Amino acid sequence: MGFFLSALIIFFGLQGLVYYSFIKYLKTTKIYKPAHRWYALIPFLLFNIPFIAITLIYGRHFDPPEWFRIVGVIPFYIWQAATFFIGLWLLIGKLIKLPFLISTWLLKLIAPVKRKLEELKERKAVKVVDTSRRKFLRTTTFAISSYAFAGAAYGIVKHDNYKIENQKIKIANLPDELKGLTITLISDIHAGQYMIEDDMREYADIVNDLGSDIICIPGDFINFQVEDTKPKAYAFRDLKAKHGIYGTLGNHDFFVDANYVADVISNESPVKLLRNKYDKITVNGKDLFILGVDDTRDSGMKMNGAVLSYIDNTSSEASATNASYNNSPKILLCHKPYGFDDIAKRDVDLVLAGHTHGGQVVPFKFGDFNLSFAGFVSKYISGLYNIGKSNMYISRGLGTVGLPIRLNCPPEITKITLV
Repeated sequence: MGFFLSALIIFFGLQGLVYYSFIKYLKTTKIYKPAHRWYALIPFLLFNIPFIAITLIYGRHFDPPEWFRIVGVIPFYIWQAATFFIGLWLLIGKLIKLPFLISTWLLKLIAPVKRKLEELKERKAVKVVDTSRRKFLRTTTFAISSYAFAGAAYGIVKHDNYKIENQKIKIANLPDELKGLTITLISDIHAGQYMIEDDMREYADIVNDLGSDIICIPGDFINFQVEDTKPKAYAFRDLKAKHGIYGTLGNHDFFVDANYVADVISNESPVKLLRNKYDKITVNGKDLFILGVDDTRDSGMKMNGAVLSYIDNTSSEASATNASYNNSPKILLCHKPYGFDDIAKRDVDLVLAGHTHGGQVVPFKFGDFNLSFAGFVSKYISGLYNIGKSNMYISRGLGTVGLPIRLNCPPEITKITLV
């Protein structure tokens, strides 16, 4: 409840900032009238009040007819996404200005300095610069706002346009008998309002069509409602892989009842959950070990130390009961990628992770630079990373969190070939 309350405060706080800034701008124009303050409220009320009422009545299981989804729901998502990023842009601007405003305010407490500042402000050259600055800021804000609405519309309409990534990963000292082994990786399904059973069935068919030897799903099967576990399990009932389908739990699975989620998935689908456990696969006489660890409820910027202890305990158990363990390739399913620096010291050949959604909304991306919330949180965002002999592949995931929007970051199904 605290998370949702915080999210609502942030969303509507940023919308309030957008409204306040718009009215402040109108007051600088010749067309402004006091009544405009009320007219400007209309879109904020139109795009918020009906959906607040629907959420209170139906919760997250509101399932409108398609025509209403198009004319009612999608515009709401676009409005929420666009005003969020416009508000964020305005907030960043105010935070940048804050030290200068505080400094100016303190200086104005000194009478002689205050007079000098006021004299300086009245100079013609200063007025010209100030006018140019204001014009530049208005133009920039207009451009950012246009991009926000256009980007939000595109990202929401195209949020489920998945991409199949083919990736070859070199494993040091991989036996010839295991070369060419294939793994399909999907993560962050987030079953719920934005990922219904029909959507998941479509993804399951695509995964089966890839025909990989192993399927791995490192967490976040559901979004926020425990009731969504069964539709997820039913949708993936027909998954098939020659050497097994493996999964681990993510932080969203722990937001509700992790044991319930695990029981339903284990009993109603072919997914074998590795809850701080391992499994051994023998292919052409050579062993391959798959380790899986639970995540925690944390959504912070660091790997919880408990997860590292799960890895150590699982590895120790596998080593103690299997003579071939130390000399065999090892794959670890671990929901969050943040601990890769530490995991790489633990003799793991390949880590399969998710959690970041690749940023989900990436306003700007160039090479390895990823301008997104995930990019501020971690240096590990999506794709393949290497430290020494250890590799980690992070999936962009299938589902979404917050709003059903993706920008410069399509959903991902990954087919990995070990070489």
